[in-house]
Amino acid sequence: MAGKSSINRLPSMVKAYIQKLLREDRMTLDDMLADIQARFPNEKAPSRSALGRFKIGFDELTDKVRQQREMAEAFVGAFGEDASDKTGVLLVEAISTLTYQAAMGAHEKDEVTIAEVSALARAAKATMEARTMSVKERQVIEKAARDRLLQEQAAELDSAVKAKGMTEDQAMFWRQKFLGVKR
Repeated sequence: MAGKSSINRLPSMVKAYIQKLLREDRMTLDDMLADIQARFPNEKAPSRSALGRFKIGFDELTDKVRQQREMAEAFVGAFGEDASDKTGVLLVEAISTLTYQAAMGAHEKDEVTIAEVSALARAAKATMEARTMSVKERQVIEKAARDRLLQEQAAELDSAVKAKGMTEDQAMFWRQKFLGVKR
């Protein structure tokens, strides 16, 4: 099993700077090394091969993220945006898939640390909470839409009762029959 990357052992500000350079994707490895050495002269710069391996992993990760984003956009384009928030549901499903993949990857390793198990547990919990929240939010939106519709229909019925000269019994019949209202 390979050891921890020398880049992952660097101080967080150096690692963040390297990730920024990789995201910008405008320098060669040699240019990046020179820039890192100039910016952080008191830190041990990674080797060219370590930076190259880190770049490969970084590129693979950004490609996966880009592919997930493109798939989500394609699904949203096919579904359309609406009150049921299909985008949010799709995002939760993508997170569920990624959490499962991470759990399987951890399982395949010879040694799984407590920190990795804890991180997977937090990710799984967050995913389940997101699913629950999404369902609850949809239910609240649906109830609010139904309540608003009932209020509009009740107002229309009241106008019709006045305009047509209906008796209170006739108005009550229509309220009960179509609005489900009992007075």
